[in-house]
Amino acid sequence: MALELNKLTPQVEAMGQAMAVRQEDLQGRAAEALRVLNDRPEVTDELLDKIARARKMDAWRRGATPLGKRLDEQCRVMNAQPSATLIAADGSQIYPDRHGIATYYLLNTGTIVFRTGSGQAPSTETAPTVFFEDAELFDSEGQVRTSDYIDAQRGRRELEALVLLAEAEREAAGGDMSVPIIALLDGPLLPWLPPGGEDNQIARDELGFFAEQMWRLRAARIVPIGYVDRPGSAFVLRILELVDLPLERIDRETLRQGRFRRLTDRLLFQELGPNTRSGLFTANSNANDRYEQISGGDRIAFAYLNVSRRPGTQNCIVVRIELPGWVAENAALLDLAQAAVHDNCEPAGYPYVLARAHELALVTQQERSDFEAMLVQSMLKNGLLPETSFKAENKRLTGSRRRG
Repeated sequence: MALELNKLTPQVEAMGQAMAVRQEDLQGRAAEALRVLNDRPEVTDELLDKIARARKMDAWRRGATPLGKRLDEQCRVMNAQPSATLIAADGSQIYPDRHGIATYYLLNTGTIVFRTGSGQAPSTETAPTVFFEDAELFDSEGQVRTSDYIDAQRGRRELEALVLLAEAEREAAGGDMSVPIIALLDGPLLPWLPPGGEDNQIARDELGFFAEQMWRLRAARIVPIGYVDRPGSAFVLRILELVDLPLERIDRETLRQGRFRRLTDRLLFQELGPNTRSGLFTANSNANDRYEQISGGDRIAFAYLNVSRRPGTQNCIVVRIELPGWVAENAALLDLAQAAVHDNCEPAGYPYVLARAHELALVTQQERSDFEAMLVQSMLKNGLLPETSFKAENKRLTGSRRRG
């Protein structure tokens, strides 16, 4: 056995003690955050000035601006959910392996169209693509594409697949805009942008592509939602840190030492009832600012939502949903989308369509092995001898011995 567990016993015991101390500290600060929320929930002009100053002092601070008049707003959707079409997409990848038999990467996109109340079976599809041409594999400096680049391409394919399917559904409905169509992505709605400031061409391209897809969805009255399960964000906590802080004391150092660090917003919304969302907020991020400029004024908004069907804090499943501002401003459309998502989370506490899209997209280790066996045959057919690196071969052999 390579890992000698007996040598870790003292460290594990110390780790348990440290976890207990940390948990006690977090619980105390969580209670303090809830007290601030309950005692000072009003969104005043003074608070908005503090939020603006905090953003000016630290442009990268992951705070938010409330869109309502109170930080503790709640909205429960009571009406029965009408029939709606839910579309979801997810992707997976095989990254380039310099120790493998060939340099390539593979993207697989899984999609599902689920027409609730129609009695029809969901429509599913996968779209696998392998990338092996030089222009696809290497950047302008001749280096193999990074995982960030490949992840961005995967995200583009997911979003584009959603848009095409949603537009086809709207067309199949004869252009009837009253038929609800919800397009779900797993994770935040805004794309991740690489560092590099305003001059980063990759970031501009990503936001331009994203804005174009959002415009197409808006034109077809299709509601896009980014679904963030078990969110680790602290947007509202960053606001609460400002409530009792004098305006003149807001500086970069004070902001970086916020008293609610290492807490998450989920703890603030454990009292949400089933199918109840928090108030709406918009993230004060560089990506959101740049999207607003490109889109002509739209910003991505978010709310926290309890997708559980059973009442009680012990049953509360808090997620974050992200959506364009034009949806957030339309209460009826927002309620409809919320009800559709909540209904689709029965019984697992997670949207069925996202779970199915992930299942479709996932490339298992066995499937990767089968694909590379096909590749070996193609290489041999073309007079090439497949070879792996000594490192890869050694890992394969030692791994096989240990499994044996």
